[in-house]
Amino acid sequence: MKLIKYTSKILPLMVLALSFGACKKDLLNINPQQQTDVELVVIDLPTTKAAVMGTYGLLQSASYYGRTMMILPDLMADNMYISKKNSKRYINYDSYTVATNDSYANATWNVLYRTVVNANIIISKGKVLTVPESETAEVNHLLGEAHALRALANFDLVRLYAAPYNATADASHIGVPVVSESGTSKEDIISPKRNTVKESYDQIVADLKRAVEILPTTPVGFTASNRGHISHYAAEALLARVYLYMGDYVNAELAATNVINNGKYTLLSNANYLNFRTQSNSESIFEVLFNTTSNNGTDALSNFLTQGGSYGDGLATDNLFNAYKATDVRRGFIVKSKRTGSGGEDPAYVITKYNNISTYDEGIKVIRFAEVYLIRAEARAKQTGKDALAAADLDVIAKRADLTATTTTATGTALINLIITENRKEFAFEGHRLFDLTRNKLAFTKYGMSDAVLPIPNTSLKTVLPIPLNEMNSNPNMEQNEGYK
Repeated sequence: MKLIKYTSKILPLMVLALSFGACKKDLLNINPQQQTDVELVVIDLPTTKAAVMGTYGLLQSASYYGRTMMILPDLMADNMYISKKNSKRYINYDSYTVATNDSYANATWNVLYRTVVNANIIISKGKVLTVPESETAEVNHLLGEAHALRALANFDLVRLYAAPYNATADASHIGVPVVSESGTSKEDIISPKRNTVKESYDQIVADLKRAVEILPTTPVGFTASNRGHISHYAAEALLARVYLYMGDYVNAELAATNVINNGKYTLLSNANYLNFRTQSNSESIFEVLFNTTSNNGTDALSNFLTQGGSYGDGLATDNLFNAYKATDVRRGFIVKSKRTGSGGEDPAYVITKYNNISTYDEGIKVIRFAEVYLIRAEARAKQTGKDALAAADLDVIAKRADLTATTTTATGTALINLIITENRKEFAFEGHRLFDLTRNKLAFTKYGMSDAVLPIPNTSLKTVLPIPLNEMNSNPNMEQNEGYK
């Protein structure tokens, strides 16, 4: 399969992905002052493996899945708000007053493109490697992981910094720069324009299809129980999600079915549901793993949400808490209590879904088996004649969470609405809610601190993040999002 290629290289700020630094999460520890030849970095199996693991390390960043990517989609929707007693983190997102110089939009943009750059170099260098035959399978697996990592970063870029795929009939509206080739010297740096959203998704699909093609169903180089790597079925699960966002419901259903039928994942039981926090559990398909030495410390997601830690700023909305029946096990992740310390909310709905504020080695789920069922449920519900099949998939998740739940009989729009609501309840604080609302063109109410209420119409231009001011200033070809002009 030939990947879509664009001539743009990488933004000036992004060359930091190749710079020297003490941070162990950087891909390459190269000091540019020493004029080290980057061509020599990915030269064999060990260096390719190190490069891929370094790219996974970028996902740990507090500016990516380590915190921001999980916070913003819930905070900017109707699931979360910032306490009036706060550390001033994300408060502009809570009030929809984000400006182009916002530090979070800038930091996330940077780490996402660093991820893309790293994947680009691994792919370009790795595919021309000559290695012993005994190492070929593992090198190919690493290349498949790099394709999937590039797809994931591009998908998150276009979700955060561009309007949903269906904002125009043919997705011809402005997206983000699609960077599929990266040079390794300052001469390679140019200033790319933004591609269309369709072009972004075309690249994402091509990368994930390539990953599915070259990743064997049995992992090479790590055990199948290690969910910190993107496996064959993890790539296919992500592809199912991408197809759903594109409105390609036939292919979303097919990809989800392949993942469901492979037998490698099982849902946690109702009794064990709160074991969600356990890293590499049976339901996890791909997650960002941490350990006691490689973690974000006080910048961790758990520390931002959990009371008793350094922050505890993020609180659940009453509206979300009331969406759960008392018999729903997922309600156990929200506790009616109070904000720690004086001056905070009392009562408050405290989030306990992430609770490790001692060693911070708590995995962040990027995609899990429950989502694949709900992807297939939505894809089926949005096709003609598949309501019963969609309802059956919905019931797998709804009845797992609530043993008193009745069988779903709804059809049509009512069924789709139930599926969207189930997504909200299942993936609260996992970075889904805003995207589910915007891709379905749904208006919603943003609940903020001090009982602030802000109606967000389905035409809002502020549900998309601004292109960072630094990027606008350094790249003459960059165009700002409409809501920030």
